[in-house]
Amino acid sequence: MIKTIKADEIKSRVQELGADLCQIASVERFADAPPGFHPADIVKGCHSVVVVATRFPVSTLSVSSPAAYTFVRNKLADKIDSITVQVAAELETLGSCAVPVPSADPYDYWDDNRRHGQGILSLKHAAVRAGLGQIGKNTLLVNEKFGNMVWLGAIVLDQKLEPDRLADYQTCLPDCKICLEACPANALDGVTIEQCKCRSVSARHTAGGGGVYSCNICRRICPNHNGIKGNSLVSQ
Repeated sequence: MIKTIKADEIKSRVQELGADLCQIASVERFADAPPGFHPADIVKGCHSVVVVATRFPVSTLSVSSPAAYTFVRNKLADKIDSITVQVAAELETLGSCAVPVPSADPYDYWDDNRRHGQGILSLKHAAVRAGLGQIGKNTLLVNEKFGNMVWLGAIVLDQKLEPDRLADYQTCLPDCKICLEACPANALDGVTIEQCKCRSVSARHTAGGGGVYSCNICRRICPNHNGIKGNSLVSQ
């Protein structure tokens, strides 16, 4: 027997486990998702996607060594995954079919030639559909409170939940090209990112064999990296 769960109950549980943000998108908002990467491809009979986010500490952007940034990034991925796995398991005990979406690896699709990866669900697009923000020209999600400094996860489930209102604020000014011009790999065009170019400078291995994320310029240089609430980019 399936127990009816309210959206607020899920949000409270997610935040109790340590997330900073949690909002919900109805499956109808994913009509334009690519074939094979729709929430209904993950859970048959999907009705809702719960999107979870945690704040990425801004201080990591001020460190010259990529080790701290990489360390925090990896810990946040583990944190979000732990939350979504836990909540999905709890929802399942109540009779729902609930599947957590990996916040990073593994990829469902990987093109080695293009060094292009694609998860089972685009988390940043899911976040937009849940009202957590808009995608900036650097292709990062921008949230009103935390800017582009968020890490995302999601749960796909077969229960109908009340969806949140879509974000109606502006993120990037029309003539802003800061991230496009600063990208050392010329990987950005304001709409998409060429992953092969990006990965050529953003991911490397040290002599000792450890992997680090060596470039975060598009995140750091963006005027929105510390939130947009209260500034001129918030729509009236």
